[in-house]
Amino acid sequence: MITLKLKNIDEIKGKTGDKNLLIVCSLCPYWNFSKEEVEELGVKLDSEVVKLPTICNYPEIKVDPEDYDRIYVLACGAGSQVVSEVLDTEIIPVADTTGIGVKRGDKILEYCSACGDCVLEKTAGICPIKRCPKSLLNGPCGGVRDGKCEVDDIDCAWILIDKRMKKFGKWDELIGTRIPRLK
Repeated sequence: MITLKLKNIDEIKGKTGDKNLLIVCSLCPYWNFSKEEVEELGVKLDSEVVKLPTICNYPEIKVDPEDYDRIYVLACGAGSQVVSEVLDTEIIPVADTTGIGVKRGDKILEYCSACGDCVLEKTAGICPIKRCPKSLLNGPCGGVRDGKCEVDDIDCAWILIDKRMKKFGKWDELIGTRIPRLK
């Protein structure tokens, strides 16, 4: 699922008008945030809230932008652009699209950056571009300690790749490969 991160709401609040609208996609935001968090966002932005089904599928949007001073959108980047296009008006996105992730318990883990240059077949199904904070493509950096990344308290993607390549009997392929970034 697409992962979102809320922008700094205090900065956005400085852009509020007298009559505000928050358009919320029914898909991505509710995967990333609880219903309560979305409702609280509407209150913080002093906005009427309209929920729409999967905005990126171009739903009919029965909103007159002339009725509002500001239109905020809580959706992925594609959904925000669709709202602006369909309503033919300026919008203010309240979240940044950060990648594609999975849920493990109550945590969202980002596994893919949708870079268009997938290398999973060479890295035992683990994306070094997204799962390594430095996006290294040729092995771990010098900061890895006890299998943990120096940037965050996460497992080093390259240590995980190494272990899986050994498990699959393909470690020699990994050692002989340098994966150049094509873009």
